[in-house]
Amino acid sequence: MPVLFGIPLIGWIQMLLGSALVLFVLIKFLLRPKKKKTAGYLIRDVHVIIGDGSELFHQNVLIKDEVIQKISSEPVEDAAVTVIDGSGLTLMPGLIDAHVHIQGGFSCRSEEESDVFLQKKIPQIFREGVLPYGITTIKDLDAPKHFIYKLRRKLKSGEILGPELRIVGPNFTAPDGHPASTLGSNSPWARAEMAIEVSGPEQVSAGIRELKQAGVDFLKFTYQGGDYWYFDEKRIIRKIEKALMQQIIREGKENGLLATAHVFYYDDVKELLEAGIYGIEHGILDRDLEPDDPIIALWKQSGARFVPTVNAMTYEKDSARLVHSLHNLKVLYDAGIPIAMGTDNMLESMTGAIEHRELAYYVEAGLSPMQAIVLATKNSAEYLGVADRKGLVNEGMDADLILLEKDPGTDISNIQFIDKVFLKGRIVFSQKAISSYAIPDYAYPSEVSQLRYRRADGTETRCVDISGYAEQAEITQTLLKDDAPWSEEIFHVAGDLSCTDWHYSRPSDQTELLARKDGDYIKLSGTFKGKAQDKTFKIGDGLWYQMMEMAMPAFIASEEKQIVFYSIGTGNNRGAMGLGEFSAEKAGEETITVNGRSYDCVKIAVVLTAFSWAWTGFYWYDKKSGQLVQTGEKGKNADKNGYRLSEIL
Repeated sequence: MPVLFGIPLIGWIQMLLGSALVLFVLIKFLLRPKKKKTAGYLIRDVHVIIGDGSELFHQNVLIKDEVIQKISSEPVEDAAVTVIDGSGLTLMPGLIDAHVHIQGGFSCRSEEESDVFLQKKIPQIFREGVLPYGITTIKDLDAPKHFIYKLRRKLKSGEILGPELRIVGPNFTAPDGHPASTLGSNSPWARAEMAIEVSGPEQVSAGIRELKQAGVDFLKFTYQGGDYWYFDEKRIIRKIEKALMQQIIREGKENGLLATAHVFYYDDVKELLEAGIYGIEHGILDRDLEPDDPIIALWKQSGARFVPTVNAMTYEKDSARLVHSLHNLKVLYDAGIPIAMGTDNMLESMTGAIEHRELAYYVEAGLSPMQAIVLATKNSAEYLGVADRKGLVNEGMDADLILLEKDPGTDISNIQFIDKVFLKGRIVFSQKAISSYAIPDYAYPSEVSQLRYRRADGTETRCVDISGYAEQAEITQTLLKDDAPWSEEIFHVAGDLSCTDWHYSRPSDQTELLARKDGDYIKLSGTFKGKAQDKTFKIGDGLWYQMMEMAMPAFIASEEKQIVFYSIGTGNNRGAMGLGEFSAEKAGEETITVNGRSYDCVKIAVVLTAFSWAWTGFYWYDKKSGQLVQTGEKGKNADKNGYRLSEIL
């Protein structure tokens, strides 16, 4: 073989081919289409709610390097950023909730269970139940300490994406006080993690040293004793001694830790204000305040801040507490007491809809929508000590922002119409399109006019009248409790069984509702538990399956494997009077025997999408007719917990 400069010809050929390949790859790399790098966002021509009660119109807002770089009515140019058309939209600060509980110890009775909750559930909770509602900063008022310390580290490192977190660590309380004998009653682990039970000054000092070393942001203690309803169980809790209360406040300040207190009663609030408390959680719930009440002058002199948690009062056994909460909120606001938004939201089982509802309660109490927004932005930032960078749409502030389709400053219910949420300049939520589906028209069997379902324990009967469906597209559902009428619903539906209008009547608690689909929205009016309702929900082309499981026969007949649908809540949970998003999935086929008759059924699994891990409902439908045969829940006996078809007329 020929040799050139001591290298065989084949070697030269291999080197030339290799060089050609390298050159080809290099050229392709250099000539590749350039991807535009996004260094931030420019929102053009947007209405801005500042957060201090003022607003600007037709502004250009530049977001870069995690902060708001520029706000101007003049044109702003930056070739490196992504431009967002803000015309017709409203930009406001992210919501700051100064009183939440991320994990209340309900489902976690050991550190191992808590770690699973942290790794498996928390990212989903923040992704689906917090950030989409515009909540960008939270203060946790009590969670298992190992959980909350780990979560704080993971949020700061970016391992978990979620709102900025401020914490208090375990709460000081008396032996057998709240939360030791309430939230901590599920397990000794939860009790030790969530409460520091103190009966002497040495324990107080030791607890403060522990919390300071842990790097908490505030101290919290319970200053309430006597009767305490823990869900449906009445308990007696002990109140921490007055001298120890004073010591917590005093030594906390000496160690750079301001204290906030769980409190319900007038006399206790008075003692806390005299002792120099920083924050009052919940407030005076045993009486209405008048503007000239001497405690108001004391409150103003003390400088203490107030976190009302009005929505949480809707679940108190004593309904008067909600009345006092609403009344006193307005009196204290008018007196100039600094108030921050807090909800008492239990994030392990609820969503940020609670924060939106809290704002609605502030307006119901007599505040304007803009005043309510200030409580949830500027005031909350001041309360948490982060007002130098949060709570306002100003240049140099953190870009924690909400971009909305409608203006909540004119109607607080518009807070639900969120287009995008920014967390330190990063879009962490962008409104997803509402899905539409190819659902065929459904026809009930001609020989069926009524369906009756009986709860397994015999306490409830559902009567579904479909006699008016064929000619009037009308279905009536009556719920009997102990064989007496309790509620009635009249649905008018389209061929795919999605609702066009709905009338709901429940005389026992003064509930009378009317909802109607109007273009892309559902308009709801009437009264719920005697309280006037005027709400609007965006639905677009989505399925409004207000009949819930009774609407599934149309889905079963379709080629769709899974659908998302929407329904307005009417129960006693915190989803009431909200538009819930659900997912239904075909989960196989089973034979179900009811009253001696066997049905070949399609099984449907339904979840609430924001908390798909928390609850799954199962429903079985006859393949031949599409009729509902039986209902149940995940992990529970369907025969015991659900409804079963009892009669066909």
